[in-house]
Amino acid sequence: MFENDTDFLDQHFLIDKKIIDDFVNYAMIDKDDHVVEIGPGKGNITEILLNKANKVTVIEKDDRLIPYLLELKKKYSNLEIIHSSVLDTYIPDCDKIITSLPYSIIEPFINKVIKCKFKTLTMIMGSNYIDEVMNKSNNKLALLTNSFFNVEKLEDIEPSSFEPQPRTKSGIIKLSHIKLDKITDKKRFIIRQLFFYRNMKIKNALKEAIISYENCSQNIAKDKITKLNIDESILEDKMETISNNDLDVLVKKIELL
Repeated sequence: MFENDTDFLDQHFLIDKKIIDDFVNYAMIDKDDHVVEIGPGKGNITEILLNKANKVTVIEKDDRLIPYLLELKKKYSNLEIIHSSVLDTYIPDCDKIITSLPYSIIEPFINKVIKCKFKTLTMIMGSNYIDEVMNKSNNKLALLTNSFFNVEKLEDIEPSSFEPQPRTKSGIIKLSHIKLDKITDKKRFIIRQLFFYRNMKIKNALKEAIISYENCSQNIAKDKITKLNIDESILEDKMETISNNDLDVLVKKIELL
């Protein structure tokens, strides 16, 4: 009843049993957990989760993969299927999120999950993204991730662990929310607030961030920004649209505060 596997060559399915076991074990699923799996594919990992968790909600966009999940639904009453793109649907409050996503949607995905309620997010991602986050690079995606989450790198994954094989290495990381009131580092606090005010001009967002961190007046905050001598084109931009080059310049200025 299912389509041929050749119809799914645009998907990279995790086939290495050891890596699959590691991936699930890192998520530390408890019997009372509600787990959300994003991009379950054919449901190989889903079935493991269903035997460990109280409830599993899967979010799958690909029409061709839904029949595999419906077969699982016949066997497991604790499975809920959401047939949609994760970027277009509500991610329910849960205990754990587990996912492997294409690099092309990681930035909007991170933007989405900063507002979601969960304890941990265990994720397989390309090594480039993981390296940038772990090295705390001054690009938008790494700064966004490190501003809102504690990040733990767990394991490297070779391309041979997937079918078909991706062109680059991957890895497993775990993210957990950082509460704003737990951030003591000024740079991290201010950058996080800039992302929070992403649609505000940077000069205004930076002012609000400084006021929040230092509990100072607007005039004092403005004076601090003036002394940083930031190019006006950057101050008039927004975090939503700023280039990585300009963001690097901005971050280095913020370090002088």
